[in-house]
Amino acid sequence: MNPALIAQVRRLDGAPQVLVDPDELVAYGYDATMGYRGTPAAVVMAETEAHVVDALATARKQGTPCLARGGATSLSASAVPPDGALVIDTNRMRRITGFDEERRRATVEPGVVTRDFRDYAAARGLFYAPDPSSEAAATIGGNVATNAGGPYAYKYGVTRDAVTGLRVATPRHGLLSLTRGTDDGVIDLIIGSEGTLGIVTEVSLQLRPLPSHRSVRAASFPDGESALRVVAQIMESGITPAKLEFLDDITVESLERSRPWGFPRDAGGLLLVELDGEKAEVHEETDALDALLRSAGGGMDSVDPIRAERWWEARRGITASLARIRPAKIGEDICVPYSQLAPTFAAIKQAADDADVVVAIFGHAADGTLHPNMLYDPTDEEERDRAFSLLPIVADAGLAAGGILSGEHGLGRVKQPFIDRAYDPPTLDAMRRIKRAFDPDNIMNPGAMWPTGPMEAHP
Repeated sequence: MNPALIAQVRRLDGAPQVLVDPDELVAYGYDATMGYRGTPAAVVMAETEAHVVDALATARKQGTPCLARGGATSLSASAVPPDGALVIDTNRMRRITGFDEERRRATVEPGVVTRDFRDYAAARGLFYAPDPSSEAAATIGGNVATNAGGPYAYKYGVTRDAVTGLRVATPRHGLLSLTRGTDDGVIDLIIGSEGTLGIVTEVSLQLRPLPSHRSVRAASFPDGESALRVVAQIMESGITPAKLEFLDDITVESLERSRPWGFPRDAGGLLLVELDGEKAEVHEETDALDALLRSAGGGMDSVDPIRAERWWEARRGITASLARIRPAKIGEDICVPYSQLAPTFAAIKQAADDADVVVAIFGHAADGTLHPNMLYDPTDEEERDRAFSLLPIVADAGLAAGGILSGEHGLGRVKQPFIDRAYDPPTLDAMRRIKRAFDPDNIMNPGAMWPTGPMEAHP
């Protein structure tokens, strides 16, 4: 409890709702990452930009850790508060404040739910490409914080590629208004910084026309390595998939246990491929894809639009379905060159076998993202420890393949301990300097993402 902090946030202009009851605070102590918890001191239910700015200023004055919270769908514990932190909840800031169909641009507040916005744009003939699997709950502000991607990322880009401007509350510099073309460097530092540099209060976005045609193919293979080797062939063929998803046998089994989706349960590895664009382009690429899949020995299926949408819905629900295998999991999201997908998959599966841990692996194969999910029973302490022991092994496997620690989830608190394996000392020192420039008191989401080491306060 921090009585001085609570008294000050309750006196903020506009009198936002402030939560301090321990029973209410419990829900703000965790995000979608299993195994990580914190205990915040208070939660400000921000409804306006001024609420965010004033709450952040109060936190800095009190020397209190502070972080923003949107949909809390983080899978790297980046939305888990340090004990005693002030949480600024932006979910009530969900207005679409500008929408220009002719220029294909929109301006939104951070609490706008991603799928709601995608549906809003689609109803007006426009396409917002970033589509994290958590889009039904994830918010645009959280997408900016983690630079969220999704199945469309390879062809259409991630959140960064759609952002044309930001308004950001920062501890050192107050409220920043940033625009592409003049402030690109600062915008790109904020995007993906996981709330460690400031809190986004407004986002300007560039949209696209909706593709006029699409086709979907599904191909099954005897094992995961075979399927992932075909991914490399597809990417080298010149075909540009809108989506290219990989599911291993454990993932398929979990989906079919959750609902009878109609996936082939005998598949050792499954590829879901979606092509989109103009009619002639889609037709030509579909023919080329069919020929490639046949030559690779894939059991191929052309999926009608209704079934295709069902399967994409299933893909978005994998995280929940894995509970049919084990009640809990720790999820990773390494990203490697597509030529290294198959050997990296094999290395992780072998490590899992050696540790006697069930690991489900799926991912956005076109951009090289693999999601190894270590499954465990939280009531079995030994199994839990074995599952968590694979975290550094997975990180090292990704780095050894020439990849990176995170393809889309961010580093958060899960991968922060491994950051010195990915960057050399001069790079880490530069990162610390950036952090100090924005947040000299180190109050913004401390413990997430940034490397450990001297982070002394500067006046």
